[in-house]
Amino acid sequence: FAGGCLFSVLFYAPLVRLQDSFRQAESPATESGRTPDFRILVIGFALFVFLVPLFYFGGARTALPLGTAIEGALFVTIGIGILALALVDIVQRKAADSLLLGLWVFGTFVFAAVMNWTITSRTFLPMAPAVVILLIRRLRLSAANGSFMPWWLILPAALVSLLITIGDYKLANTARIAASQFRQRFRNESESIWFEGHWGFQYYMQQWSAKPLDLEEHGLVPGDVLIVPINNTNVTRKPAAPTIASFEQLNYAQFFATTTNPEVGAGFYSSKWGPLPWLVGSVPSEHYVIFRIK
Repeated sequence: FAGGCLFSVLFYAPLVRLQDSFRQAESPATESGRTPDFRILVIGFALFVFLVPLFYFGGARTALPLGTAIEGALFVTIGIGILALALVDIVQRKAADSLLLGLWVFGTFVFAAVMNWTITSRTFLPMAPAVVILLIRRLRLSAANGSFMPWWLILPAALVSLLITIGDYKLANTARIAASQFRQRFRNESESIWFEGHWGFQYYMQQWSAKPLDLEEHGLVPGDVLIVPINNTNVTRKPAAPTIASFEQLNYAQFFATTTNPEVGAGFYSSKWGPLPWLVGSVPSEHYVIFRIK
């Protein structure tokens, strides 16, 4: 999650130097500021290559599809690099500000990964300012040059952020579209319309006559309709009803990037949905199941 949430660090990795840039202000390499430290790239690539089969063959508890394993290995590699960046800064500089930044990064990581009730992206984001400061320390050019990191590296980082945002918007908008279609279809029904799930789907469904289902005291009677969004929280794939008269499933295509889908292991808002904060690839459709109670 740390590497996925701070994915933009990857694009600056070729320009990161192990040696503190402030201590190399007079060196020729620092004058250009763009000489990559290939040791970092080699170490990162070796770690990535090691992690891919580990995730793919289930060495990390659960076997993952190849695409998910590749992205997961990349995220973990970035996360390890971020922690190493903070640790190296403390060791090399031995200053109070380095210790502060290190505690900022490691403290946030420990809370988000160990102490919080679930692993979620928003608990990793507070470390972003500290990571940016640490990164700039390794990328800053000499005082004589007076410039900073190449601006064009922001473009791929912005592109990835935009893709994730579009995927999240598409997922959220699916609930609104589905609820609107259900309203048009069932608004004249004399029987009760029930639904499971929460989040935005609950908000849109409760704007009309649909009622949330209590799983313990459901109150379903013959003729009622129950709508279940499969990719949601507190849902069951089969209603607690004696008999089902009919069953129908509606599918809504998604963008090729997603933040929440257990089928591909994406769980931006909670790791209960998957081990990755987001995923780019073949994203399954959103499924909504309609039951008619007999």
